[in-house]
Amino acid sequence: MAKKISFYRCNVCNSVVEVVEDGGHSLACCNQPMELLKAKVSGEGQEYHIPEIRHQNGLLYVNVGAKMHPQSEGHHISFITFVTKQTIRRSNLKNDGPATAVFTDKDHGDVYAYCNIHGIWKTSF
Repeated sequence: MAKKISFYRCNVCNSVVEVVEDGGHSLACCNQPMELLKAKVSGEGQEYHIPEIRHQNGLLYVNVGAKMHPQSEGHHISFITFVTKQTIRRSNLKNDGPATAVFTDKDHGDVYAYCNIHGIWKTSF
């Protein structure tokens, strides 16, 4: 089982925070409570957002969406996070690059992709 991780977003400035050890306190940003994001595993737009996983030559390749997700300043995948029972790895993405990442971990776990418009999406393997 992968480590438990939570994601929160500020609805004012759109900052996103990852919480690994939840002490039960509320988070605030811009003098407002932050919104807990619920990871989606299916639903409208899933063909553009669900992380797809491929193992090859000891590496884990992640491609966001069965259809290529748009990457522009206004609409993009900001990061991909890979969570195992031992580690948390994050790959920050550029607005003008593909929504892909490569990780060296061979463990199974959860992969999250954050879209600045449609929130956090997850796949487990």
